[in-house]
Amino acid sequence: MDISRNSLVVFSGSLAQAAVMIVALGGCSDRGTGETGTTDAGSTTGTTGSSSETGGETGVPTSEPVDPSSTTGEPASTSTGTSTGELPSTGEPSTTDVDPTTTTGPDPFCGDGTVDDGEVCDDGNQDDGDACTNACQTAVCGDGIVGPGEMCDDGDDDETDECTSKCALASCGDGVVQAGEDCDDGDQDDGDECLSTCALASCGDGVVQAGVEACDDGDQDDSDECLANCTPAACGDGVLHVGVEECDDGDIDNGDDCLSSCMTAICGDGQVHFDVEACDDGNDIDGDGCNNDCTASLPHRFVFVTSTLQTGELGGLAGADAICNERAAAGGLPGTYMAWLSDDTGSPSTRMVQSLVPYVLPDLSVVADDWKDLTDATLSKPIDMTELKLPPPPNNGCGPSAVWTNTNFNGLQSGSQFNCANWTGGTGKSAFGRYNGVDSAWTGACAGNICKSGMAALYCVQQT
Repeated sequence: MDISRNSLVVFSGSLAQAAVMIVALGGCSDRGTGETGTTDAGSTTGTTGSSSETGGETGVPTSEPVDPSSTTGEPASTSTGTSTGELPSTGEPSTTDVDPTTTTGPDPFCGDGTVDDGEVCDDGNQDDGDACTNACQTAVCGDGIVGPGEMCDDGDDDETDECTSKCALASCGDGVVQAGEDCDDGDQDDGDECLSTCALASCGDGVVQAGVEACDDGDQDDSDECLANCTPAACGDGVLHVGVEECDDGDIDNGDDCLSSCMTAICGDGQVHFDVEACDDGNDIDGDGCNNDCTASLPHRFVFVTSTLQTGELGGLAGADAICNERAAAGGLPGTYMAWLSDDTGSPSTRMVQSLVPYVLPDLSVVADDWKDLTDATLSKPIDMTELKLPPPPNNGCGPSAVWTNTNFNGLQSGSQFNCANWTGGTGKSAFGRYNGVDSAWTGACAGNICKSGMAALYCVQQT
């Protein structure tokens, strides 16, 4: 029984002591009176300096906790009577004030969802690819972070790397020359200097470059309509256009295997195929000097200088040919004749039969063995005999032995300025040969401005 009572006393004292400590921590007040407080708690009364408690049962000692708020240094009074378990109180208010606005917590930081000083934005997440970076700055092209609407972002202004300054992936057509591109003009026009593939335009790329190429079929086939050099196939370009041309030797020589019309030379085409045909008058008449098999019915061809003198007003090449035929008939010479004369409409090399038989004077003296021999700048004998088998008369053309020619030794025109306005007698000059010459002077010796006043002879050459 005594043990239980003592236990209750100790427990009751402990509760009282704990209550006093809580009051001291929460709102401790310093009375400073030096007196022992009197507590009215039910039937319990405190007596200054008393160490015994009377109430309930007498003679049972109780223990009271020490009042920590006391500043007298005196022991706390003991109360007698029945304990109610309430905390002792002096009845005076606490002097400790608490600031209700004071808060505690971490300092502001980027990522807390609140835009603080030094931040442009703060979305409270760690997503660096949205509109607000992890550095709490607005995402922009060039910040080195791939943000909304950006394909890339390398943080520099180098337009030649894989990411442009507009934060787009480098590609052909973006207007910037990147590694692996020859050019990049930013358009899809394949007709300019840079193709839409970012390669420089060139012949053979299959795209016609305006103002530069006439065609471009993208191959190296020279037999089609567009040559490998991007020019249209044409007769005379030296390339056979399959299905269109029979041949193309790139020249205008009608005495070889391929005519200037890009047709293969054949008997009856009117062109003497040198070393193959003796003649070719382009008709089906035998006995006219050239047989239908292009063999000559002539053992030779006559050549002479006219016995008559003429001015430069000859009536063109046709008028000069008529004079030759007239003079041949007067001399009793067979066949038809052309004048050795050139102007802008033709020349001996383009008009005459290029004979395989000798050229002879009316007395059968050999002047040249064949056409090649006639046009090699050296004659075996000068053409100094008329159709009448007489010496030609002197004249005042360009020396006493002048002959109207305007023709080089190879049978081509000497110059347009030397044809007396195509032998109409107009203003201009003429070039002359000399009938006593055996070198190139026989056809090209001098020139003079005497188209209307000069008098000279003509060379005439048998054709058929």
